[in-house]
Amino acid sequence: MERRPPADLGALLAIFLVIAALYLGRPLLMPLALALLVTFLFAPLVRRLERVGLGRTLSVVMVILTLGAAAGGIGWMVAREASTLVDELPQYRANLRAKIQDLRAPLGSLSGAAEEINQLGDAIDKQEGRPAPKVEVVESPRMLGKLGDLLTLLASPVGTAGLVAVLALFMLLDHEELRDRMLWLIGAQDLKLTTHAVDDAARRVSRYLGMQSLLCGIQGLAVGIGLAAIGVPGAVLWGALSAMLRFLPYFGPWLAAAGPIALALAASPGWSTPLLTLALFVSLELVSNNVLEPWLFGSSAGLSPFGVVFSAVFWASLWGIPGLLLATPLTVCLVVAGRYVRSLEYFSVLLGDRPALLPDVRLYQRLLALDLDESAAVLGKAAAEGSLEAVSDGVALPVLRRLANDDQLDLLLDPVSAGIRERLEELLDDLLEKGDSRVPAGGPRVLFVPALDESDALAARWLAKLAATRGLRCEVASSHQLVSELVTRIAEERPDVVCISALTVRALAHARHLCKRLAAAGNDRKLVVGLWAAPPHELGERPQGAGARTLWITTAAELQAALESVRAGWSGA
Repeated sequence: MERRPPADLGALLAIFLVIAALYLGRPLLMPLALALLVTFLFAPLVRRLERVGLGRTLSVVMVILTLGAAAGGIGWMVAREASTLVDELPQYRANLRAKIQDLRAPLGSLSGAAEEINQLGDAIDKQEGRPAPKVEVVESPRMLGKLGDLLTLLASPVGTAGLVAVLALFMLLDHEELRDRMLWLIGAQDLKLTTHAVDDAARRVSRYLGMQSLLCGIQGLAVGIGLAAIGVPGAVLWGALSAMLRFLPYFGPWLAAAGPIALALAASPGWSTPLLTLALFVSLELVSNNVLEPWLFGSSAGLSPFGVVFSAVFWASLWGIPGLLLATPLTVCLVVAGRYVRSLEYFSVLLGDRPALLPDVRLYQRLLALDLDESAAVLGKAAAEGSLEAVSDGVALPVLRRLANDDQLDLLLDPVSAGIRERLEELLDDLLEKGDSRVPAGGPRVLFVPALDESDALAARWLAKLAATRGLRCEVASSHQLVSELVTRIAEERPDVVCISALTVRALAHARHLCKRLAAAGNDRKLVVGLWAAPPHELGERPQGAGARTLWITTAAELQAALESVRAGWSGA
């Protein structure tokens, strides 16, 4: 088994060092990252104002003032709602008592069981001579102590918010200068690649933040209007809270729903209001997850579902709640970097939304693992997205080419190789039965000739079946026939087209030899030589004397076009 190079160990050590630096440096790095988040969010708006004719400074000031005014207005309304709500809380005690009374009957058995367990525990303590538990009276703290604790609690987030605001202000003012310095730090040697990476990351993050802000606004507005229509007190407060908590992935919306549902239980005399409130939040989540998010986001973020979950857990464990806010934008930057920087490619593979394996590689791997169900699923998905020719060129023929190359290198035992061909042919036949409807046969006659081995023969059989659905009369020669036998058969049967099927360069050499023998025998039939799923340069130089009517191709789509041209000029002779 090949040993991993020492560079992998160095990369692993570098990752651990970066994670440690992120954790230890969070007092500085977290405000900086939040400021970058604000900059990405409002930089497009600043650029639009600049295009109107306003200067950079005036545009930034207008954006900041508008944002501050909006935040202040919403904050004033929320504070007013909260104050009214606190004053009304004592009035809800009767409703709570009534609901507790309603729940007492079904919960009475559980309560009685718990009481029996407590009495049994007291009896055991008395028998063992354990002292009775002491009751300690704790003096409630004074008002000044409570106020001091509150100020201490608010000092850290308020200070962080102020630092983020100042950093974001200067980042918006010197946006281009900071971008140029970042380009120089990341990689001035390959400026084109670095520019594409930075622009791609900035575009994706800005679009994600813009769409997320729009979604949060829609969520908050819908919650506020819905709660007001239902009759839950403090609709503006809960709408604003829902909009803010919607930024937190997964548990944010349900955390915002807990308050209104609890208040609906306390404020309403019956059960209809809390049930309607619960239904409102469930309906909004279903609409958001299945309609709004796919419509607004699309593939803009470029993260897989696993990438979103993993990033949320990772950044939340490092930086807490701010880490949840930053999880998706920071991970988007890592995924974009992995698409441009070879050493970071594993981020793009593990967390990105692009498939790690191409369909043909995945199908070949599933066939090697004897997983027919998933193999059929891969072929079925490819067939749903394109024609049978596209399935041939994108999946089936590349798999056969891989199999043929592995056979030539003796990487597979003969029974394994034969089993893969058998399973693949069964899957392709099933796909053909579900695919295009057949056209009645009666067109030109096509003879498919395998160039070398059984993989070439399977490719020939599949392409013959595919051509037969288009109304062509197709036959397939045996891979065991000698060249002289093939020349004699073609001279006697005189098919309209002879298609030689090859999958490897070695098989192509046999195909060239057959072409020369047919040309020497005076063959005037149209020849098509296919080196399937190969890059065109592998066809190499055309053999001398092969004939002007010889066509050299690499795809099933080219074969279909060639056969259609023959059909168009076919007279039936």
